[in-house]
Amino acid sequence: MGVEYKQSIELSAVRGVRHGFFTKSGGVSSGIYDSLNCGPASADSLDNVIENRWRAISALGLQESQLFGLNQIHSTKVHTIDKKSSDDYHPGDGLVTKEKGMALSVLGADCAPVLFADKTAGVIGAAHSGWKGSVSGIIESMVESMCVIGASRENIHACIGPTIHQKSYEVREDFIQQLESLSGFATEQFIKKGEKEVQGQFFFDLPAYLLEQCKRSQIQGENLGLDTYELDDSFFSFRRNTHQGLTEYGRQISVICLA
Repeated sequence: MGVEYKQSIELSAVRGVRHGFFTKSGGVSSGIYDSLNCGPASADSLDNVIENRWRAISALGLQESQLFGLNQIHSTKVHTIDKKSSDDYHPGDGLVTKEKGMALSVLGADCAPVLFADKTAGVIGAAHSGWKGSVSGIIESMVESMCVIGASRENIHACIGPTIHQKSYEVREDFIQQLESLSGFATEQFIKKGEKEVQGQFFFDLPAYLLEQCKRSQIQGENLGLDTYELDDSFFSFRRNTHQGLTEYGRQISVICLA
């Protein structure tokens, strides 16, 4: 099976933008990393990861592009990339650029990859957003960083790629308390109680919460509706592996570039 990726119709319509939310298909890794594992921090062979990352970038026709990634730390730290930037894995959870030929990437295995593009200004971004980054404000940090280099809020479109969805994302009551205290707005609509016979069971809707953050940042938001936990043939999932008694897991990559 070849390399596969999903796309946003809205982002695909932006002139000069190439992007892809990659599945786990089409790589060279095996076992629990089968097969397009793109996470250098995993215990997979580094040679395999390098080959997988190259296959992903090549699938977008970006062979001559430089691929930038992050040491993801569940923060609101955003790096602005230009022609002088190194491709080291800087600590943070967001990348933005207005330079052509620079492919921005984030990794995920339940946390949400979010790709951004200004529809007119030639500014793009990529963010890694789990619940900690979401409540801390990674979306707004991305928007502010994009606007500094020429984007306008009213022209920014953000797409949420493969991530864990509510029916698969059980949380504890202390999580709800943290969510409420950190968010600064009512969060009841993003929490669903479990069945009556299971007391104290709650489920968090991460994509809906991110869409609310997009709304509050005055940008357009979109969710592709891809649940990493449920779609086990297509995506890696940290939580699914944990439930299966595994301590390791692969990571899928999401990429955006101004070609």
